[in-house]
Amino acid sequence: MSTTHIQPLPNVYGRMAYTELGEGKKRTENIQNGTNRIAAQMGDGDSREEFVRFCSAMKRQNQGRENEGFEVRVSWAPEELSKDDPEDIQRACEYGYLLCKEVAPNAPCWVTVHTDGEGGCVHVHATIANHDLETGNAIAHGTDHATVKRKNDQLSRQMGFSVVGPQPGAQRTRWADRKSEFEPGAFERMLGNRVEEARNASSSMDEFREELRLRGVELNEVRKADKETGEETVGWSYKAHDPLGKTKRKRRRRASNLADDLTKEGVEAYFEEKQKQVQEQAAVQPEPATVQEPAPEQAVAAEPQTDSPAEPSFDVYSVEESDVVQMAGDLQRAHIDRCRESGEPFMGERYERLMEAERHPEEQLEKLQAEVDAARREFHASKEARDALNHPCPNLLAGAWVFAKAGRDAKDPVSRMMADMTAMMLRMLLQQAMEEQRRREREAAEKRLYESRRNMWDAEKRLKSAEKALAHEDEREEQAKRVRLQEREDKAARRAGGRVKYGADADKQYE
Repeated sequence: MSTTHIQPLPNVYGRMAYTELGEGKKRTENIQNGTNRIAAQMGDGDSREEFVRFCSAMKRQNQGRENEGFEVRVSWAPEELSKDDPEDIQRACEYGYLLCKEVAPNAPCWVTVHTDGEGGCVHVHATIANHDLETGNAIAHGTDHATVKRKNDQLSRQMGFSVVGPQPGAQRTRWADRKSEFEPGAFERMLGNRVEEARNASSSMDEFREELRLRGVELNEVRKADKETGEETVGWSYKAHDPLGKTKRKRRRRASNLADDLTKEGVEAYFEEKQKQVQEQAAVQPEPATVQEPAPEQAVAAEPQTDSPAEPSFDVYSVEESDVVQMAGDLQRAHIDRCRESGEPFMGERYERLMEAERHPEEQLEKLQAEVDAARREFHASKEARDALNHPCPNLLAGAWVFAKAGRDAKDPVSRMMADMTAMMLRMLLQQAMEEQRRREREAAEKRLYESRRNMWDAEKRLKSAEKALAHEDEREEQAKRVRLQEREDKAARRAGGRVKYGADADKQYE
């Protein structure tokens, strides 16, 4: 088996010098003795020096690049490749070159094999130039550790080497087995349980996505395409609010980190198996019994009102054998899991009834269809339902009435299935009512905002008018003051013109 490691190289010369001579005391000895530590080497170009000059020149020509190249190290266990066997050494050298072409097919590379490691393992240092000869750009993708490890595992299988980790076809993990590894209040356990419930309640991918949405889980897809083969891989991740976290935020987990049966491949395989079971049941079971038509007067009563807003959500529902088989199987698994958790034996009367329902769905289908028809007739004939239709929110009250009726009569698994479906319908109606309420509140808030803005503008206009009036009043008073002052001055001047001035020699006037 082989292990890999990749690292960027800002300076290829320094790393190539290390792979040739070593470092410290070993480097000094090799220089003095004219030796090196290369067991085998091969690459693109005439020599190591030419490869180093190429990497350095490409970085100088492209000023924005940070690295001259990348180094991939691959190491094998002594049991797989022996350092004393020349054929094994040459095989390791050729493997390193092929791995470089898997990681960056259009970039030059140079591979050096060492056998002088501390563990005595054969390992290679494969240096890849950070330059794509076809595009002229730096290596954009494929230099992360996960991608290199995946390509190394693929090439190892092709070349006959063993691979670390699970082999293809190995036992896949199941969430039912893995959820006990997480604490009861852990976010991963809560998220995995929601995804498992949504998957078990669905029979197709569209239903699965809708069930996830109803449970507050977002499904994200990440698509990646292999540049060489064009093969596209799709990865799933789930995102939801963490109710027990320190902050009210959404958290994300990759599906593969939860369990294999919650990944895209696992969910698709689950739906294929479920569909296969339904087809097998339909092939071995006889035709379902025909439900007896209601009497004419009952048929008249069962006709829905033309203006009934509950018709799209209630009258179009039709029960099928697949629904009965699916729900019976889900109830069996839930019953077995619950008994295992409590330590009780799951074999009993309840389990036998569930098995009977799964083996003979046509009998349960006939009973369920009769109950659905009776509920429809009662729904349309009931004065309580007609009164509810006159309410401003008829869908919500009609759904509540149906939910109460189904829940009251839910005494067996099939009836509980009907109650669950009705509860889902009621939830959608509640969501519609809440959205309508939020819309009305938003419109009312916008109306209040507009009115308050209009009142503010009116107040500003009144303030400006008052300021203008005050400014005119001040100017008028100032002008009146100036007029009064001028009148006083004129009056004083007239008085002064008729008087005799008396001075120091005023008595001389009479001589």
